[in-house]
Amino acid sequence: MVNIVERIYELMQLKGWTCYELGKQTGISTNAIYDWKKKGATPSLETVCLICEAMDITLSQFFCGTENMDLSDEEKKLLDNWLTMSDLEKKSVFDMIETFKTLKRNG
Repeated sequence: MVNIVERIYELMQLKGWTCYELGKQTGISTNAIYDWKKKGATPSLETVCLICEAMDITLSQFFCGTENMDLSDEEKKLLDNWLTMSDLEKKSVFDMIETFKTLKRNG
C-alpha cells in the first residue's frame, strides 16, 4: 500500500519542489504540508487530486507510479523523467519525436 505522504514528498523531490512551491502550485498551506509528515496526518483525496493536477499526473500515476507497471528499466526512467518536465520541455520532446518520424520517412 502506498504511503500517501511519502509519495507526495517523493514527487516533490522529483519535481525539485519545496513545501512552499507545492503550496504555491496547489493553494494548500505550507504548514499543512509540513504537518502531514510531522504529525502523521493524511491529506484528503480531494487534496491529492489538487496535487496531481499541479504536478500534471493522474491519480493512477500518483498511486502506482512506474514501479507497478510492466515496463523495462529504460521505460520507467523515461516516465520518471517525464514527470519532472515542464510543459515547454514536454512539447519540445514531442516536436523532436515528430522530427525523427519525418527523417525516418524521408531517409
